[in-house]
Amino acid sequence: MLRLPLNRPLTIMMLVLLMVGGTLAGAPFWGPFFVAENIAFAILPMVGVAVAAPAFAGLCVLVRCRRCGHRLFRYAVTKRRHSDSIEWFLRAHQCPECGYSTV
Repeated sequence: MLRLPLNRPLTIMMLVLLMVGGTLAGAPFWGPFFVAENIAFAILPMVGVAVAAPAFAGLCVLVRCRRCGHRLFRYAVTKRRHSDSIEWFLRAHQCPECGYSTV
């Protein structure tokens, strides 16, 4: 996982925040089983979006190739096919712009 030439601890932290925010944003689906309805349908989704949106923006802006500065996460979500964009980001080992590799 994450073999691209980037700052791994920062990237992993932002990916975790994105997943937590996405889980909270989906609270209307799972929340009524665990918390009160008003919390599950109003508060948790707002908190989830408030956590996920900055994490996604941070991934798009801050995750860059160490050599050329190419924005790798942004490339994954905008230039790759939707069906393999995140998988590519997690498995790729070479920058698509300059070819710099960690292998």
